[in-house]
Amino acid sequence: MGTEGSIPPLPHGLAEEGCRKALFMGGTDTGKTYLVRRWADSLARSGKRVGVLDFDLGQSTVGPPGCLGLQLPWGESGDPLFPAAMVFLGFLSPAFDVGSVVEAGLRLEKRAEEMGYDILLVDTSGMVEGGLAALLKRSKIRTLCPDLLVVLEREGETEHIFRGLERDAYGEILRIPPSPQARRRSREERAAYRRGLFHRYFEAGKEMALDLRGLEVASTSPRLAASTEALSEGRLVGLNDAAGITRALARVLRSDGDSVVLQSPFKGDKEEIKVLSVGPAVLEEDGSLRFRP
Repeated sequence: MGTEGSIPPLPHGLAEEGCRKALFMGGTDTGKTYLVRRWADSLARSGKRVGVLDFDLGQSTVGPPGCLGLQLPWGESGDPLFPAAMVFLGFLSPAFDVGSVVEAGLRLEKRAEEMGYDILLVDTSGMVEGGLAALLKRSKIRTLCPDLLVVLEREGETEHIFRGLERDAYGEILRIPPSPQARRRSREERAAYRRGLFHRYFEAGKEMALDLRGLEVASTSPRLAASTEALSEGRLVGLNDAAGITRALARVLRSDGDSVVLQSPFKGDKEEIKVLSVGPAVLEEDGSLRFRP
């Protein structure tokens, strides 16, 4: 969305005690993320313990690209690029594997419940047109059961989603037109944004070695094969704990089949890493992704 003056006022329903979960939906560049962040700021200033769950893999603002991220509590946890919890998938569009995206979101919702919140704001991708987009959005709504649906739309482009969605899957619905300041970004601008995030994420990364014989090597999607042979130079991987939460991303530097040397900003105990989660992409030196399943 555009300037702060263009932000719609915080709706009464969002501030009510009965509203614990709100999901934001709309097409590409309608201002969903800007609205989520500003309303999260407002709710946090009012004393609410706010969580933001980011489902936008390609243009993430909570966690690095290719991840679903959870920032909780909002406004108190430092840099959203290093969120309270995240799940690495490694692809940039939910169309690659809708099921894995929804399942990863469930893991993070569970973590949010464990951490405790007053209200959870769920940001989603701009994928709203076509049958696959409808399947994805309906699955998220049915899974998360939001008390409030905030829909930003230009010309009724989300209506086909609701035609196949039972009314008891969500609570209230609030429709908002996109701000006049909302601007469509080019593919090149989006790619540059991702490169910048990867550069910043890995700038404090250090080399670390892991013994593969003590780890499970798994793919981020049933569509991908996972083995130690996939751990070629540049491969982007997630360092997952026993609960399936990604503690950090890592870039493979080299591997001999028994061990792997990574570059990662991971700061925890290596004993906490139980699964090496292998995605479909290689992270180039310039921060761009090259997909090689």
